[in-house]
Amino acid sequence: MDQAKIVVGINGSAASAAALRWAAAEGVLRDARVEAVYAWEWSGGLHAPYAPLSNRTSREDECRAASDMAEQAVRELGEPHVTPVVVEGTPVQVLLRATAGADLLVLGAHEAIAQPYPAISPVVASCLLRAHCPVVVVLPGVTHGRSAGMLAGTRS
Repeated sequence: MDQAKIVVGINGSAASAAALRWAAAEGVLRDARVEAVYAWEWSGGLHAPYAPLSNRTSREDECRAASDMAEQAVRELGEPHVTPVVVEGTPVQVLLRATAGADLLVLGAHEAIAQPYPAISPVVASCLLRAHCPVVVVLPGVTHGRSAGMLAGTRS
């Protein structure tokens, strides 16, 4: 029997850090491996042709920075069953591809000021609608558990 797989989207925000902690705790309960997925896009094509060359970074530099961020987030977590995965592409496309063989997708959302519900980003909304597995959305500051601090959605 294959080991369960949990995918968690990370981007360096407090919301993604909460999602990573939640996914790691769920991974322990399910005896699942957890993939902390960081999607990055090269900004080189976004510069105007007349922009100074000194302000540009190479694709390799940006990939290295993305890898460093993902590895640091996983290292700080200190859980051996969590591995960083860095993929070039848009966050929605990368996360949806990662859910193809996953049992669960975990994402972070920010609390909306003066609103009873979290602020759902376009990435989270797209994943809730199109993921190939159940999705859990975690708010910053939420610890693992079945509490009001998370939302769950399933693909019907």
